[in-house]
Amino acid sequence: MTARRAFLQWLGAAPLATQIPLARAADGKGQVRVQDAAVSLQFDAQMRCRIVSLAGKQSTALTGFDTSEHLVIGGKPSGRFSLQKAEPARVTTPFGAGQALHLAGRSLDGIEKRVTVTLLDEHPGVALLDVRYVNTGSKPLVVDAWVNAAHRLAAAPRHAGGYWTYSGASHADRRDWVQPVKRGFEQRNFLGMNASDYGGGTPVADVWRRDIGLAVGHLALQPLLVALPVKAVGDQVDIALRGDVPQTLAPGATLVTPPTFIAVHRGDYYVPLDRYRRLMAAQGLAAPEPPASAYDAQWCAWGYERDFSLAYVRATLPKVQELGFKWAVLDDGWQVRTGDWTPDLAKFPRGGDDMKALVADIHARGMKARLWIAPLAVAPGSDELHDHTDLLLLDKDGAAQDVTWWNCFYLCPAYDKTQARLAETIRMIIADWGFDGLKVDGQHLNGVAPCFNPKHKHARPEESVEAVSAFYKVMHDVTHAANPEAVLEVCPCGTSYAFHNMPYMDQAPASDPLSSWQVRHKGKTLKALMGPWSAYAGDHVELSTGGQDFASSVGIGAVVATKFTWPVDPKPKDSFLLTPEREAHWRQWVDLYNKGRLAEGRYRGELYDLGFDKPETHVVEQGGALHYAFYADTFDGAVALRGLGPGVWTVQDSLTGRALGKVTAARATLPVRFTHSLLIEARPETPDTLPVAFAGKVGALGTDGYPRASQWADAPSTFFRHDWQGKPLQGPQSTRVQLLRDAGHLYLRFTCKYDTLSTYERAGSAAGIWPLWERDVVEVFLQAPERAGLKSYREVEVAPNGMLMEIAVEASGKRRIVGESRGKAHIDAEHKVWTAELAVPLRGGAEDGWRLNLFRVEGQDGKQPVYSAWSPTRTATPDFHVPAAFGRLLNA
Repeated sequence: MTARRAFLQWLGAAPLATQIPLARAADGKGQVRVQDAAVSLQFDAQMRCRIVSLAGKQSTALTGFDTSEHLVIGGKPSGRFSLQKAEPARVTTPFGAGQALHLAGRSLDGIEKRVTVTLLDEHPGVALLDVRYVNTGSKPLVVDAWVNAAHRLAAAPRHAGGYWTYSGASHADRRDWVQPVKRGFEQRNFLGMNASDYGGGTPVADVWRRDIGLAVGHLALQPLLVALPVKAVGDQVDIALRGDVPQTLAPGATLVTPPTFIAVHRGDYYVPLDRYRRLMAAQGLAAPEPPASAYDAQWCAWGYERDFSLAYVRATLPKVQELGFKWAVLDDGWQVRTGDWTPDLAKFPRGGDDMKALVADIHARGMKARLWIAPLAVAPGSDELHDHTDLLLLDKDGAAQDVTWWNCFYLCPAYDKTQARLAETIRMIIADWGFDGLKVDGQHLNGVAPCFNPKHKHARPEESVEAVSAFYKVMHDVTHAANPEAVLEVCPCGTSYAFHNMPYMDQAPASDPLSSWQVRHKGKTLKALMGPWSAYAGDHVELSTGGQDFASSVGIGAVVATKFTWPVDPKPKDSFLLTPEREAHWRQWVDLYNKGRLAEGRYRGELYDLGFDKPETHVVEQGGALHYAFYADTFDGAVALRGLGPGVWTVQDSLTGRALGKVTAARATLPVRFTHSLLIEARPETPDTLPVAFAGKVGALGTDGYPRASQWADAPSTFFRHDWQGKPLQGPQSTRVQLLRDAGHLYLRFTCKYDTLSTYERAGSAAGIWPLWERDVVEVFLQAPERAGLKSYREVEVAPNGMLMEIAVEASGKRRIVGESRGKAHIDAEHKVWTAELAVPLRGGAEDGWRLNLFRVEGQDGKQPVYSAWSPTRTATPDFHVPAAFGRLLNA
């Protein structure tokens, strides 16, 4: 049996029995285990669990035998269960196929405990836990709490350097999401309200050391009022998933705990967070592909704060445009008051007409306009509160819940009238006034308290907690119905983002960072949770350490943003005036960002450990190059360049262009000296300036003959949104292509944002060449190494409806090929994205030296087709058949 397929066996090499004889179950000794290539979960006769890592050169016991899943009854843990049954099974889950172990045991007080542990073929190291308890007694049972995956991690060996932790919970002090675990460290990590307007979060906690880590979380499709406590016990660390809502279990009733997972991993917390994102995506919850403009540099008028005037904003716009910013954001202070989303007539005498005029001014400069809003909050004295008191979220005593930061009250997100009022406001801002996006702001938006308002007729008070994501969905859907390319930015003001809201936001900023360190580690977190090319924004650079640290945004692949004022600042005490010295600095870094747009690239968070690698290092794969960013107060020594593919790589300083030397994967160190930061670019050495596309090595294929979802998630990618001449596209169209290969095939996955779709309804002759390219299509042109310099290549194209055509192109003409390449497609009409996968045979002598180009046509009926190319052919009229423009295919 292969290492990646889980297997079950007696620890003592005895055969596994369906019924385990109790006489052979010795206390404290493992009786049964389930394991894959990365982890072994071992259970003893009391159903206690030990976790052993198998990922290193030798197995490592990460924990002892812990009372991992148990109840709390009468204030005391109830975890003594006699193991009575262990049954293996091959299973199919929403996350793919796997191997399961069904365990059952019974306590002396009549509680039956049933645990199913599932290891997934595609996710080695991840264990899913289904845990439930049955009251087999004759009396009701009062349960104080349930606890899953409760483990005490062994003290780190001296070489492992202690522990670090990530917490997905929100805290009112806006602390770091990533921290070292020192003696005395303790965080409850409750995912409900931790202060009047701080709550919610991502249901994952991770603890890791230099060689190994353990993450715990739940996979429910809605937020839950649970905790993920992390506590230092001497040099050891406790971690668990815990539900503290008391409940009474009637005789014969079953208590079902949330779907739980543990993940044993190497590297830092990025690895399990990325895995959590993939598991949730398999259940249908994933951040959308961002609109192209979500990656554009941003200027915000918040430098003037609430006392801004239209004159100040309009005077600043020319400098904003000159410096290369594409977004102008009007922040808090435009409205009458929070909840009354109408223009303040002291600033906008003509009300909505002045709003439209401002948007028109911004559009005339080739820029886009975004407007600030803080829904779910309503101010005392507002007309909204006076006219719609039924919208309020009330506590169990009937009192309104405070949003203390805003001096406001909460509205209930689960109430249909709250959602309807929000929809009206958004339609006014986007459809009527013409804004291109929203900046949705406020820590109160991350999570809410249970609602007891009788007018809402909730079946359970917790419906308000679970409905925050539904509120976001209304916001996202209405915004994009009014403008499909609108950008919905959500800034929950320092809180640790709630994952269940992420499928309904286009951009997540650093959310009022308190330091450059927060800009960087929040970026790594959000790239893990929203995807490696998510449109994360570094927030206003003025919030970074020293107020000018663009390097912390650019280097990690974040969109740059600022709130400078110019040519004057009415606040001399807290001025953000763009002085001539600052302007030179701003111009240098904004130009660097606009040139590379690393935010569109693939963030490689798995390559470096944020806690243990020094200097702190981040990598973005973009445009055929690897972009490294190093951070330290001062550093003088050698840095390791991880992730390099075969061949020689040339290295240069990203900011100055200065050559720094050459490296290879075998000799991947570079001597450097810097203060604060150093950004470098490593590019494969090639004989020309043609673009490069990396192809990763494919592992096991799915039953359909295409790479599995987990393979695509790790695949290198390239991105383009320019036409065949290299000019930026004006519409929403963008194309991301991921590539994998094995000895015989190249696999490609196209992700295409579209405006409209047009396809043929029939294929035509099976042997003839029919003009599939006259409608929507993606294409790959491949040239074998031995055909270089000739007009000889293969053209493979697939349409959104799955129609495929393959053509052999020679100097003598073209001929149709049938039955060799394969393709499939899927349309996501809600998000206006279609995807296509291709499997193309690599017929040629050498593995190296392949040339390719990637194309796309959006053939709009009645409109001029949109022709885009990865490597521009630069012909006068659209022409993809230019072999001299083909780029290079390299192994990653």
